[in-house]
Amino acid sequence: MRFFRVTMPILGLVLLVYLVGRLGPDTIWRNLLVLRWRFPLILLLACSWHLTNTIAWAFAFPPGSFRPHLRTLLMAKLAGETVNQITPLANLGGEPLKAYLLRQQSPASRGLASVVINKTGQVITGLAFAIVGLGLVVSYWTLPQPIPTPVQAGLATLLGIGVLLFLFMWRQQRRMFSSLLGILRRLGLQKKMLEERQIGAKRIDHSISQFYRHHTFRFALVLLFHSIGWLLGALETMVILRGLGANVDFSVAFFITSLSLVINTLFFFMPSNIGVMEGGQVFLLATLGLDPALGLALGITKRMRKVIWILIGWVCLTRLSHGMLASRRAATEPVARASVQHRRPTPRANIH
Repeated sequence: MRFFRVTMPILGLVLLVYLVGRLGPDTIWRNLLVLRWRFPLILLLACSWHLTNTIAWAFAFPPGSFRPHLRTLLMAKLAGETVNQITPLANLGGEPLKAYLLRQQSPASRGLASVVINKTGQVITGLAFAIVGLGLVVSYWTLPQPIPTPVQAGLATLLGIGVLLFLFMWRQQRRMFSSLLGILRRLGLQKKMLEERQIGAKRIDHSISQFYRHHTFRFALVLLFHSIGWLLGALETMVILRGLGANVDFSVAFFITSLSLVINTLFFFMPSNIGVMEGGQVFLLATLGLDPALGLALGITKRMRKVIWILIGWVCLTRLSHGMLASRRAATEPVARASVQHRRPTPRANIH
């Protein structure tokens, strides 16, 4: 596992260095200089889809009490995605962390249920986004550089697997956590430890099931705001490419963004998709008959934007963690003080 964690980022960096050397560092640098005045707009667009995705998550909570503030949700989202980006855990680390960081404002069962519901909405809209992007090619475009048959087969297979996996998860998610404990039990984990968590798992599964049964409209809003987020991502791609001098319309940017999603998903195990994201942009722009150097500049620009948001997410993680520690310390101090006073011996009266 340690070999895997070290090797994957190195391979990604090697690929990135190769692309820079092949396409020319001077050309790429000139392209990036053209964008310097548009970079704040790129950051603003990224902020907008972070915000729409956070609003989607807010609707994954049932109405009423125990729904965290939007500001806290945004900070938890950025913190969790920072962990997802810097570790090869395929969302296994960052998503549970989001719920953990909300424990002061929402019970753990409700927080984890909202994470599952929100992620389900994101996967549904992401699959639809990728399918529409491929549909643009099949239905309307004759590409200057045809996509190689193995790549077409790979993309189609990946989408098919994604749809089947999603259908399986959709059927299982209402008892996802209970099923997970059952799998762990069959793998031989300690029975006592699993039994202690069985009640909590059933509570989370019940929260997910109740949400889908009674809050269909709220789930539709989850889908709506995630869809807006994907469209804003395509708009960001269009703004970057036009800033680089490429005369592309929104449909081309939509195609590039949707196929990039498929490629990045295929290499989910690569931390922050280093090298893969840039290589995918080069491949897609070459397929469209555009300058591959523009694709690398596009990938590097998105990498710079991603690094900034990772730093922001790290700050959010630090602040939320410190806030939780401070609250826990404040809650335990009165108990500790009372315990000390209880143990203190009663002074004896002086006898003269």
